[in-house]
This record gives sequence, C-alpha cells and structure tokens, in this order.
Amino acid sequence: MKVILLENLKNYGKKNDVVEVSDGYAKNYLIPKKLAKVASKNELGHLNVIKNKEQEYQKLENEKITKIIEYIKDITLKFTLKLNDNKAFGTVSLNQIVDVLSKSYNLDIDKKKFEKHEVLNKVGLYYLKIKLAKDRIATLKVEIEGKN
Repeated sequence: MKVILLENLKNYGKKNDVVEVSDGYAKNYLIPKKLAKVASKNELGHLNVIKNKEQEYQKLENEKITKIIEYIKDITLKFTLKLNDNKAFGTVSLNQIVDVLSKSYNLDIDKKKFEKHEVLNKVGLYYLKIKLAKDRIATLKVEIEGKN
C-alpha cells in the first residue's frame, strides 16, 4: 500500500515522502497513530501543492541568505582595547559583536550561530564564521586595535 508519511520514520522516509509499506503495517499501525495517510489521488495532488510551496519558500530563503552573506562579507567591525606594555586588557565578546551588528547594520544574528573561534583579546584581525544555514557560512571580519 502506498502511504504519505506525516512524520519522519526511521528506515522508511521523511515527512511528506510517498512510500510503499505492507497493508497490515499501514492499516494497523501507521494510519491509526496518524503517522501516515493513504496516498489517494486527492492526497497526492495536495502533497504536490505543499511541496511546490516549500520549494518556493526554500528558494526565497536561499536568496535571502545569499544577500546576507554578501552583506557580511563587506563588513569589518572595529573594536578598541586598552594596552599596557603592549598587552591588551579585556576581550571582545560575542554579545558585543551581535549588539554592533544589530544596531549599526540592522542584522539580527543569534550568537549561537557563530562557530567556535579563538578568544578575541589581542590586537589584530579576526575572521569569524557564522553558520546561517546547514551548508551556508558567512565570514565576518573583526579588527581589534589597541590604545594606551
């Protein structure tokens, strides 16, 4: 029997996949537990509409992420730390970086999206990786200057 999965099922497929299962498994387990529904012509037509809408949404999201990556690529955030005997005091935190991105560049990026990086407590240029989607990463430049 062909069914449309309503949930991700290990060894069978993901939500909205059309899969072939035994009649007994479908009638006695999947359908009563609302994990699947029978793949009728009407349901398959409805599924195609849903998949088309999801593809449009994904396309718009990918375009939005591409624009954000291009925008971030041109940004260099500058911070200043106090120096004493050529040693910097303090650090630049992710909260500070997120705050500047939000206020100055109108970018609301969650600090959890930043990949692990070294501590920003020395004078220099740092490249921070921001994971915006599963395989989409933006690189933000952060420059730290020192003042006496």
